[in-house]
Amino acid sequence: AMHFLVKRLLYNGFNWVTSFDKTNPTARSCEWRLIVLESVAGCPGMVAAAIRHFRSLRTLQRDHGWIHTLLEEAENERMHLLVCMNMFNVGWGIRLGIILAQYGMVAFLTTVYIIKPKALHRFVGYLEETASQTYYDLIKHCNTPGTHLSKDWAPLMAPEIARNYWNLDDDAKWVDVLRCLFADETNHRDVNHTFASMDTDDPNPFVSKHLDDAAKAWQIEEQKKKSKED
Repeated sequence: AMHFLVKRLLYNGFNWVTSFDKTNPTARSCEWRLIVLESVAGCPGMVAAAIRHFRSLRTLQRDHGWIHTLLEEAENERMHLLVCMNMFNVGWGIRLGIILAQYGMVAFLTTVYIIKPKALHRFVGYLEETASQTYYDLIKHCNTPGTHLSKDWAPLMAPEIARNYWNLDDDAKWVDVLRCLFADETNHRDVNHTFASMDTDDPNPFVSKHLDDAAKAWQIEEQKKKSKED
């Protein structure tokens, strides 16, 4: 039922609302789609992290590492939105829609997570599947001559905020940013489907990954400092 709700009803409905033609989408329909998608995607991780945070304080028990992963997801999705808003011209109508959508989503997500956390993680997992499919399609269209995105998006350079966030080269293109977005969404998909299959008090299996990522980030920064000194 959850799979049908997200993958069929919500996905097809979202395509209709954003005028998104999967076979050959226009750049304008994709801009609107990505901004709406990322503005909503930043809500579930923060909602779940906040609920688990207060639950830990209230019960005086450990969270077993879930909060960090959920906050990382929320922060990553927030950066996705900032990158898209930096790349595209966003009018006040869209901004107002984003605000209203976030208020509605936060209330809905909070209610679901309090009642049945696993259901929300499964719901988000399927949402991330559709997001991953969207970015995969966009990358394919950018690399296919004759499509709208090949004409309008393939020549675009990556914005500075994206180059800094993903440590991209100065000559990186917008399609390189789309690849980073795709990779992030596939990770969120796997994390939420994993959490949906676990009990609330099970240890977070992604803690070691966070430590490895932190070590790699530190090494990259050290290499940058050395290169500047040289």
